[in-house]
Amino acid sequence: MAATTVTAGRIDQQILDVTVPVQTISSEEIRASGFDNLGDVISMYVTGHITKYNGVLTSVGIRGFRMEAHGDDIKGYVLMLVDGHRVGSGNAAKIDMDRIERIEVLKGPYSSLYGSAAMGGVINLITKKGDGPLGGKIRAEFGSFDYLKTGLSGGGEVDDKFKFYLNTSYLSQGDFEVPEYGTVHNTAYRFANFGWNGTYDFTPKQNLRWGGNYSDINGGSSGWANGTYSHYYDSGQSYVKSHGYSDLEYNGSFKDDFLNVRTMVYYLWDRNHWRYGDPDPDATTVKYTDKTIGLDQQFNLNFGSWSNLVAGFTIEKLEKESSGTNNYQPAAPYTPGMEYDTYGLFAQDNISLLDNKLNFVLAMRYDYFDLQTKKPDTGDYNEFIQKSATFDHFSPKAGAAYKLLDDLFRVRTNVGTGFKTPSPDQLTAQYRDTNDRGYLGNPDLNPEKSLTWDLGFDVFHDYADLEVTYWHTDYEDKIVQASKQVEHAGQLWTTYVNLGEAEIAGVDVNANIRLSNIFDWTPNLSLHSRMTFNTKYTDKETGDDLNYVSEYEVKSWLSFAHEGFAANIFYVVVGPQKIQNYDVYPTAIMEKETFDFWNFSASYSFFDNWKVAFNIYNLTDDTYEWNRGYPQAERSYHLSLTFEF
Repeated sequence: MAATTVTAGRIDQQILDVTVPVQTISSEEIRASGFDNLGDVISMYVTGHITKYNGVLTSVGIRGFRMEAHGDDIKGYVLMLVDGHRVGSGNAAKIDMDRIERIEVLKGPYSSLYGSAAMGGVINLITKKGDGPLGGKIRAEFGSFDYLKTGLSGGGEVDDKFKFYLNTSYLSQGDFEVPEYGTVHNTAYRFANFGWNGTYDFTPKQNLRWGGNYSDINGGSSGWANGTYSHYYDSGQSYVKSHGYSDLEYNGSFKDDFLNVRTMVYYLWDRNHWRYGDPDPDATTVKYTDKTIGLDQQFNLNFGSWSNLVAGFTIEKLEKESSGTNNYQPAAPYTPGMEYDTYGLFAQDNISLLDNKLNFVLAMRYDYFDLQTKKPDTGDYNEFIQKSATFDHFSPKAGAAYKLLDDLFRVRTNVGTGFKTPSPDQLTAQYRDTNDRGYLGNPDLNPEKSLTWDLGFDVFHDYADLEVTYWHTDYEDKIVQASKQVEHAGQLWTTYVNLGEAEIAGVDVNANIRLSNIFDWTPNLSLHSRMTFNTKYTDKETGDDLNYVSEYEVKSWLSFAHEGFAANIFYVVVGPQKIQNYDVYPTAIMEKETFDFWNFSASYSFFDNWKVAFNIYNLTDDTYEWNRGYPQAERSYHLSLTFEF
């Protein structure tokens, strides 16, 4: 249990001292999954709703709340971070895995530290910094559906002051096939990626890191005939889903480590560009670009073994640019531009008592927002009035944990709040779109809010680890379109109201069984399982089950390693859930049945510098889909060769 986490309290802590369970996914587990992007990796290791579309588009859900995959990440309910700041996208499929050292998953509300959108949980990506001696890797991978990936990465410690890590890769894949319906046309895509980190130590106590990543993603948008999964051969729609960020981080330690300072400035850039023209896709387009400039200032006061206080502030300015074309001419897009200005103050005290047997956490954050709906960059809307609105919100959280039996057993509990800010258009919009539909913001909207408490225990032993958590969430003030239009200035407008309430509860069980230790075997053999059983997911207004929440999920894998050879077999089962059926009009609620699938991976290292890896996806060639209308690929194979130097 020597692993540490950055996200739980914004500082490095032993997992045993954190009052919430933290699931970590190591670089070895990322490689074993055989997947290239975060969405696919999460789908193998973390329980929660996955919404996976064709065309590099994946949303991740935790405890009944989901990311916003189609644009602004702060419109979602699960927050993605990289090295402690926002990624700037809610589409997990855009995040390349080549430069990720580990993934940390925290379930439950974290608005007390990270503000809006951290209602269901937080996923923090820790990047490779170049620790260790200089070295590198060259990799080539081939597979089904004309899959090809080449990559080069490397770095290390140049001297006692400077270290770096660089990676670049190019991936392409053709149209894939599914067991029952054949080729899914227009699903080919290309994914080029480049990332870097460089760290310079001014002194043993002060350093400066510059990092970043850019991904250029291009592909087609599949379509299908109504009532079937037969995709059109002549679909000409395509997309560009590029994403990038850069951050500059200063870390300094003063007064014999009593005061630790971290200053981070960052720039986030996310583009979603769709081409809809027929026969020329470029004739009709819609493009949205999110740009964020942020500053995160953090102070850590270490009062010794009993208290570790973290406090600071965050300032962010997010601007959404919107544009479009119609018949090659500049035109208004579907929705206008927006601007979020956020100012946050946060503090968390980590208190340890009774020789670190008893751990307390007290956290709080205050956020102030200034939101504005802006004119698009091309075209115009009728009766557009540019307005702004301000509001604030306070988010507390508390937790406690107690260790027993020489740290073999631990009990813990937490209670905290989460929230999601209304979007600028929900608060301030006033315009009529190209179809003369009027949209009017509601300045009296409240943020969507949740209150979550949990109670659990952990068992830590050489033979096995076990985490069991019961959690309960009350959710209120969901923002929805009003069922009736409102009259304003003599016209009817669509507006928004706080209406929805829900109750969500369940049990999370995480188990790691080290069979080699139990039976005293030389090969390393272990069994791992992540399970969630959702015991309640009810809409309080109607009494109906919530959509897109499964009754249960189980994600398990068996790992074997011995003398350069490693193998993993994965099994995923997702229980039934209510979904919206968009293949009928009007749309209707239906039950999506249970599905499951198996994956397999193996690798062998030889001649000190070489490694060959083999992956089988959908081992039993099952027909399954994460969400209706997007069946996943039939059994497929990848083979890779890596040379290390």
